[in-house]
Amino acid sequence: MNKIKQITKYFSQPYEIQKGLFPEFVNVADQLAVEWEIALNEIEDSQLTDEQKQAVQALDDYMLSISGPTNLVYWNDNALQHSDEWNEMRRLAKIILNTMGWEDECTYETGVIYIGNQNQ
Repeated sequence: MNKIKQITKYFSQPYEIQKGLFPEFVNVADQLAVEWEIALNEIEDSQLTDEQKQAVQALDDYMLSISGPTNLVYWNDNALQHSDEWNEMRRLAKIILNTMGWEDECTYETGVIYIGNQNQ
């Protein structure tokens, strides 16, 4: 549950914090979506209450509704910063945090190694 907790916190943050979570060369919107999918694959339904499942499903369904080649406009820094769609994802993430009883405080924890990352 640690990965889903962390990525949900990432989703709930304002643009400025989200942008600072990754190296400059990373498309943050895409990376958040990728890490969300990885985290989803690691949780079991039996670990969640019905209310928690519904909250997680709401964010996942919303992301899927604005995904795909015809919706690329939502998956860049400009959209991450200014779009109503990303504000909705932040709102849905906060509902998950609340439902799970998790704090909104965000720290950076990832197992991803970025090639070219100069921070060693």
